[in-house]
Amino acid sequence: MSTGKSPIRLYVTSDLKADQGVFLDRSQAHYVGNVMRRQVGDPVILFNGRNGEWSGEFQEIKKNAALVHVMELLREQKAEPDLRLYFSPLKKTQTSLVIQKATELGVSEIYPVLTSRTNAEKIRLDKMELQALEASEQCERLTIPVIHKPMKLDQVLTGLEADRTLVFCNERSDEGNTIKALQPFIGSTKVAILIGPEGGFSKEEADKIASLENCVPVTLGPRVLRAETAAISVITLVQSVLGDWQ
Repeated sequence: MSTGKSPIRLYVTSDLKADQGVFLDRSQAHYVGNVMRRQVGDPVILFNGRNGEWSGEFQEIKKNAALVHVMELLREQKAEPDLRLYFSPLKKTQTSLVIQKATELGVSEIYPVLTSRTNAEKIRLDKMELQALEASEQCERLTIPVIHKPMKLDQVLTGLEADRTLVFCNERSDEGNTIKALQPFIGSTKVAILIGPEGGFSKEEADKIASLENCVPVTLGPRVLRAETAAISVITLVQSVLGDWQ
């Protein structure tokens, strides 16, 4: 019988449907039993990025595994905006903040980009993936953003699709109002945001980016923002103007 605790929310890779059992791995079992102190009969919410969100109940909680009985569909899976974030990795704490907030704000894919001024510690994709997963669990998102391997800026620019709008955060841009700059592109279904490193892009890089036919240079006001602040700000603006606000 349930102890009355509020359900925790977990991502699983298993398919989800009513009246089936789903096993949790060792790390999840440790989190459930030792960190969250859940017991047999307590409620849980599961999602896998494919089958929507389901209610469940713990049937077994052991040291190395746990078993959940899947019960009822709570939310159907639905399409999300095709919104990419290209950003230059920062120091560990700031990069973690970008991953977490980009996940909460609905970014579908995240690409670390290496520029001439990128100055970051060792890039840990496994850490980024875990941060995105945990943020998705906490913000009630139905998917987890894909974290890609680091790419050089030239690779990003040459590989960008012709039909994808590129929102280029450029402090040197003459655009005075980001919302006005974005309005002509309302209806775009494929969008990417490009954020530079601390210190910004070099002039050569900025000129190359701005020369792209599908590029929309934007500024974020008269003050110079830290890279992580710029990322959060422009994702919010793009989602509110171009995407489906979720």
